[in-house]
Amino acid sequence: MRFIKAVLTGLAVLAASLGNGAVNAQTELETRSVPLSAGIKTGGRIDDIRFLGMLQLPNPVVDGMRFSQLSGLAWDDDEDILYALSDKGFLFHLRPEFENGYLTGLKLLKAVRLRELGSNKPLGYGRTDSEGLDILRGRNGRKGDAELLISFERFPRIVRYRPDGYAVSEYPLPAPLNEAEHYQNPNKMLESVCVDPRLGILTVPEVPLKAERQGYTRIFSLEGGSWFYPLPHGNRITDLACLGHDRVLALESDFRGAFGGLTVFLRIASLPPGPASTDPVPVTTVVTLDTGKGYQIDNFEGLARHRGNRFFMVSDDNDLFIQRSLLMYFEVLDK
Repeated sequence: MRFIKAVLTGLAVLAASLGNGAVNAQTELETRSVPLSAGIKTGGRIDDIRFLGMLQLPNPVVDGMRFSQLSGLAWDDDEDILYALSDKGFLFHLRPEFENGYLTGLKLLKAVRLRELGSNKPLGYGRTDSEGLDILRGRNGRKGDAELLISFERFPRIVRYRPDGYAVSEYPLPAPLNEAEHYQNPNKMLESVCVDPRLGILTVPEVPLKAERQGYTRIFSLEGGSWFYPLPHGNRITDLACLGHDRVLALESDFRGAFGGLTVFLRIASLPPGPASTDPVPVTTVVTLDTGKGYQIDNFEGLARHRGNRFFMVSDDNDLFIQRSLLMYFEVLDK
């Protein structure tokens, strides 16, 4: 996606100048309902998901922070808040609205800047490429004790944050994730993070590391150990959602150029317990969404579990008017 920016820089500047104006917090966003495709109504089934609504989001400026380039989501069940993370180091507090179980609206509650660990200054230049997001203590029945895990590109790291944007601690990364030279590209680093009750904090590079064997990437635990995940050439993993019982829901995409279309996949991988193995993990495809087949999707990069088997998914608009910020709500169906 980054090369589009290089080609259309002037258009991006124009889009920003024409974008929505500043708004205050506690604002009902002017969203627009978007069908998934001409043949799929809200409540309809596609493969192994049920479509429960999708909103096109505006891009207002809140306290100097543009509501755009959303790449991570996390749900706080105790506070009834959906956190959304921007590539620019901004964290937005949101409240989704529902009717009859379908997503119908979104309220923006607050916007905060992510801070550097130690200095408490806003993230410095080049260190704001925040991508992956998950939550700690977001479902324990107690308000006010949740913290967020955020993964970064450019300078690969995973940092624990308070919801007000202040950093608490940074986790040491296992080798080979701890060296930038092992990644394919500074913009293809730690795009995702999630917490498994048994396996701990999990992450995966957006594209395979330089030394990985062809056709595979690896899901890493910060506590040690990794699992080989089959990844077709050209695909990238943009987020993970830990499901418990050693399973993860992976958000995967294949972008075929500005005019070649986009395919988004949701796959469930089972991570076997026990010693590390070179055997690939079993992976099941939940849904395949292809723009070439009429699906109105965009650059989905963020994924979060809501309640039960229901999930949110958000797209990164790259601050380009030819792309959209879409918030999709869906249910994974039991087979």
